[in-house]
Amino acid sequence: MLILTRKPGESLYIGDNIKITIVEIKGHQIRVGIDAPQELRIYREEIYLQILEENKKAAEAASVTEAGLESLTQAWQGRGSAEGSLEVKPLRPKTSALQPVSSKVSTPEVMVKRKKPRSNE
Repeated sequence: MLILTRKPGESLYIGDNIKITIVEIKGHQIRVGIDAPQELRIYREEIYLQILEENKKAAEAASVTEAGLESLTQAWQGRGSAEGSLEVKPLRPKTSALQPVSSKVSTPEVMVKRKKPRSNE
């Protein structure tokens, strides 16, 4: 770890595009100004550690979900254990539903009904 001594108003650079400035010192607290590109994320340590912990939990939950989905997929494919395996039969459409009722091909008929005008009495 590099340790530097700086007074309020003094700065230091990290690389070419990150500037750290000591803004103010009050008792045991130091106000630090950071000038860095917007695409660079800057977090306080406690927030960064929370983000890491939540990411770890999310990754664990995702792996449990994936494991559950894999076993479900195996069961559907008939590769599961003998006790819990499912027999999968492909759905077949009813052949009568696909065949026309008659062998004649007919065109649809269009009927137009018009209202008769009322006669004025």
